[in-house]
Amino acid sequence: MEHTQDHADTWRLLRLLTAGRRARLFAALPVTLVAVLAELAPFWLLYRAIETLIAAPQALAAMLYELAAWLAAALLLKYLAYGGAYVLSHHAAYDIMAAIRCRLVAHLARAPLHWLHERGAGALKQSVIQDVERMEAFLAHHTVEIAAAVMAPLCVAALLFWVDWRLALAVLSVGPLALACSWGFMRGAGRDHDQFSRATAELNNATVEYVRNMPVMKVFCRAAADFRLLQRRLEDYYRLAERITRRTVPGWSLFTSVLGAHLLLLLPLGAWLHGRGEVTAAQVAVAVVLGAGVFRPLLKVSRFSMEMPEIFAGLRRMAPILRLAEMPRLPAATATGPLQVALSGVDFRYRGRPILADVSLTLAPGSFNVLVGPSGSGKSTLAQIVAGVLAPQAGQATLNGRPAAALADDERARLVAFATQDVFLFSGSVRDNLCLARPQAGEDEIRRAVRVAQAEAFILGLPAGLDTRVNELGARLSGGERQRLAVARALLADTPLLVLDEATAFADSMTQRAFFEALRATYADKTVLVVAHRLYGIERADQVLILEAGRLTGRGTHDSLLRESAYYRAMWRCEALGVAWTLARPAADTGGEGEPTPFAEMTNG
Repeated sequence: MEHTQDHADTWRLLRLLTAGRRARLFAALPVTLVAVLAELAPFWLLYRAIETLIAAPQALAAMLYELAAWLAAALLLKYLAYGGAYVLSHHAAYDIMAAIRCRLVAHLARAPLHWLHERGAGALKQSVIQDVERMEAFLAHHTVEIAAAVMAPLCVAALLFWVDWRLALAVLSVGPLALACSWGFMRGAGRDHDQFSRATAELNNATVEYVRNMPVMKVFCRAAADFRLLQRRLEDYYRLAERITRRTVPGWSLFTSVLGAHLLLLLPLGAWLHGRGEVTAAQVAVAVVLGAGVFRPLLKVSRFSMEMPEIFAGLRRMAPILRLAEMPRLPAATATGPLQVALSGVDFRYRGRPILADVSLTLAPGSFNVLVGPSGSGKSTLAQIVAGVLAPQAGQATLNGRPAAALADDERARLVAFATQDVFLFSGSVRDNLCLARPQAGEDEIRRAVRVAQAEAFILGLPAGLDTRVNELGARLSGGERQRLAVARALLADTPLLVLDEATAFADSMTQRAFFEALRATYADKTVLVVAHRLYGIERADQVLILEAGRLTGRGTHDSLLRESAYYRAMWRCEALGVAWTLARPAADTGGEGEPTPFAEMTNG
């Protein structure tokens, strides 16, 4: 029952997507019928030629020119009719595809960030590109071909019954048997295609991740086989494809074999009826010729039935995207001043693995907050939840009392700026990339954001300054330069909340300190959350949060945490030793007192 309901819902979605654009598809059907009838004309001419040859062989030569003329006319009509039908169906198909793509992209533009994050780029690419491309074959080609494949056997059957009803029954009797064989072997094809579609989506996600990380793989001279996630997805994909192939190929082979078995009945019956004088040799010959092709169009119908589950699976993948417009939106906030961020009992899991557990915190309006902790403790996940990129699976994250993940995109863009160490730059000028969030930003605002982000010096060194062209992904810039631009872009957005997830990874300790000081002095009203892997420069933070194994184990000022947190104290000591460490001259070989060793210099520092 559930499968039947899914099938009905998919057809309903298909009708919705093609609404208002089906006229050309329907117009192609009568044109296709004309082409089918023209395709049958040669068989009628063959029947007349055989009848004439048997009855009056000398008269056949006289009618050859007439038969040739009619044959040429039938072929020309067939060519024109099929051409017209395909023109109509292709125009309709590409019109529908363009409308579907525009609709999908428009809905994705309104999709919540956490929803996009959960789906993955590969799965979304499959829906917008590959699934829509399959619609082209279905609408442009199958509309005409399946119509012809259904009309042709009906017309042939009518012609066979006109020739002789007994010969017609002998030819058509193998059809139900072939369909029964196909149905028996092809049961469960819908479930197979759903599994195959899921495997394809997972393989697409892994492939996109591999392609994005290909420069890293090339640096270490690693092949695709060393990318274990991609390797696993490929193995799952081909294992599933092999299982489906082994199950479906025997049924398909039996189906095609039975379709050609009509001669086993037709020839003995035709010979017996001809011997009794009830049918002519021309009738038997035409029945044999027509019978050889009567079910051939059904192969296209069978292939179409095998492709339909895949097309339906693609439509089902589009359905969640098309439902995005129905997602509730909260009314826009009226206040644009400093924001208070609150997390209450937040939990988050990734594929069953706990990332955050019962995290509660408050970021006061206009405060400067730093989040520290060991690698893998969940800092980036927590930053994305605060920014509204991810939605907590339990608990709540609010901005001025409103759920962050439920904000409309335009409102989130007004309230939150988010920058990470993974930077995406568009092909264009430096100025274009900086002004992405605020195209109307003035020159003074741009220069202020660039100065605070510690990017002023390197931009001045570029050939055309802010108007220097950069390639997509910022290939002409270093990693640190790209990160500085990302921070400046986030500052230029002029939002009351700024979240920086390891966005200061570009900086050494002195540069990080200068950045923090400039940030607090220039943008004092912003509520700031910084995920940092170095502590230098955070001594004056209003609040330092310590995250370990997904739990907050400490919070307070720098001084209070030095007294109360063993982890923070050890981290600060390592930071201080790293800053004070210098290379020193080794002690003299004589064993006397010489200059301090590097270890002594480090420990004394």
